[in-house]
Amino acid sequence: MGDLCFGTGEKIVFIGDSITDCGRRTEQDGPYGKGYVSLVRALLHARYPERALDIVNRGIGGNTIRDLAARWQEDVIDEEPDWLSVKVGINDVGRLIVGNLADHVRLDEYEATYRSLLQQTPAVANGKLILMEPYVIAPAVDDPAAASGASLAEVQQQFGALRASGAQEGAILTAGWMYFRAYIDSYIEVVHRLAAEYDAILVRTQAAFDVAMAAQPPAVWAADRIHPGLPGHAVIARAFLAAVGYGDV
Repeated sequence: MGDLCFGTGEKIVFIGDSITDCGRRTEQDGPYGKGYVSLVRALLHARYPERALDIVNRGIGGNTIRDLAARWQEDVIDEEPDWLSVKVGINDVGRLIVGNLADHVRLDEYEATYRSLLQQTPAVANGKLILMEPYVIAPAVDDPAAASGASLAEVQQQFGALRASGAQEGAILTAGWMYFRAYIDSYIEVVHRLAAEYDAILVRTQAAFDVAMAAQPPAVWAADRIHPGLPGHAVIARAFLAAVGYGDV
């Protein structure tokens, strides 16, 4: 058993996008959702029932760091968490890949907004912050243009419509995931910098999926490379629990 960082009776707020949300706002799956937050909660309670931890899910699908900023007071500050876990970035990058430049959050804005939110949060000042890497379930390539033979502009023109049609294979989709991974890696670097700056616990989500992809192809973990099934959420949950001192599961 690991040295768990959470103390008795502490409240842990998870905030993020659809991966955190995962149905938590529905009657069927509320209030924790059916993803990694629910798995983390169940395993924490199973191993540490005496700690009576209070888990709160504040994920909302489609959110970027801008959206988190708009609801930070209500969903973070007002909740008065002892611990705060943040996982955001997939949509910030995704808007670029589908050519929605008005809603795309550039890297500099992402970092500045993220830092501003952390600076105003008591849990962060108290040294109880957990930052999770954003991810895409696609392997890294050195040069997406050279590897795919498609430009970013070509991807932006077609990728969104192909995904909306339900297509899962094809040259443009493959190129899109290559570009997505190249950009998300830059946003992951921001999360690493912030984790070091604020002495936060870092959850290596992308790294965990890289290990998983070495054994099974991306579609096994998420048909759309973003929204995992239960095994994929278990990958995230295991990475989170390892980072917070739970030990192996």
